[in-house]
Amino acid sequence: SISQTLNDLDLKNGFRHFKFGSSPSLIKNIVKQENQAFQNPNVVVYDYVGTDINNIYNEKVESISLIFFKNKLFNICVNFGDFETSDFKRILYALEKTYGKKWVEPTNKESIILNGAIWAGKNVVLELFKMDSLYNGGYINVYDIKLTNAMFSSDF
Repeated sequence: SISQTLNDLDLKNGFRHFKFGSSPSLIKNIVKQENQAFQNPNVVVYDYVGTDINNIYNEKVESISLIFFKNKLFNICVNFGDFETSDFKRILYALEKTYGKKWVEPTNKESIILNGAIWAGKNVVLELFKMDSLYNGGYINVYDIKLTNAMFSSDF
């Protein structure tokens, strides 16, 4: 049953109505960020400006970023902004009910992660982090492993 819940992460293949591999032209309500964070010219970041995802597990969503490599969605980041330990625990519990308790703690060499959990499927990874307040509070990050590896190994 543990592998079944991680398989669900792979079957979902994204977050809500955002599916990995989709092109920006297929996704409504996105705006290209003016200042791109990535040095790779094949990576483009968009902000989701739709009004249908305001809360996740009763936590207010501050922003959603969609990141594309060669016009294929490979990373979705849901930023909660200020994030208390109780908020982290509530979302962790909800994610455990969905994807199971087979998660790992992130490495924390820079000591900026206050709490974290990572679910790794065969194709998709979901991360939940509570960061030091200087580093944006809390967020959920979901990414496609193959497209992420292709992005990191690409020549640019």
